[in-house]
Amino acid sequence: MGLQQERAIRTRRLMLKSAAEVFDREDYASARLSDISARANMSTGALHFHFANKEELAQAVVSEARGTLWLAARSAYERTPEPLQALTDVSHTLSQLLCWDVVSRSGLRLDNDRSRRGRERFLHGWHASVRRLLERARQEGSLAKQVHLQAVTCAIVAATTGIGVLIKGGEAERTRLAFTGFWQGFLPGLAVPELLGRLNPGGTDEVVEYAVAVSRYLPFAPDETVGPERTASGVG
Repeated sequence: MGLQQERAIRTRRLMLKSAAEVFDREDYASARLSDISARANMSTGALHFHFANKEELAQAVVSEARGTLWLAARSAYERTPEPLQALTDVSHTLSQLLCWDVVSRSGLRLDNDRSRRGRERFLHGWHASVRRLLERARQEGSLAKQVHLQAVTCAIVAATTGIGVLIKGGEAERTRLAFTGFWQGFLPGLAVPELLGRLNPGGTDEVVEYAVAVSRYLPFAPDETVGPERTASGVG
């Protein structure tokens, strides 16, 4: 990678991180490009050179957030063979990532902001992933017979996304407790009795820690360094 290309990548990342910090502090409607450019220590004209308007900048933040979140989710998913535990571990992984990564946190909120067009892309992907894991659990005989797939999928997506949107930076312990409480109440209605005692509603520590640690090598980790660009696909 040439020096000029590396500088351009660092500049873009700085813009996106600065935008995420402003969107995280304000909201989409209240955030101003002048505040974002000031946060990035550059002129508004320089910002416009890369992004035509606020919506284009918001879309870029959402795109980066989705890539980071899905890579973390995939890392957790691949290390948990039991589908209901995988679903639990993935939710804990995403929640911890939202606590420390402002781009992921801001991107999720922007994706759910009703004042924007083209939103809820992460929500749709998460819905599909939850449904696939529940279908796998049914095929493997670990899902209770009375579970209605569509109803339970909607309930899990609504609850986990709702908690996720409310997450603030530096709330990792509190967030872990919130998701643990959710799964403590929800898993008994999902799992067959013989499996329930083997499920951990608090998430599998080594799985969650690994998946979050992997994400620290992405562009917006707290100790950001320039490295290869990474991409991620959806879970499942």
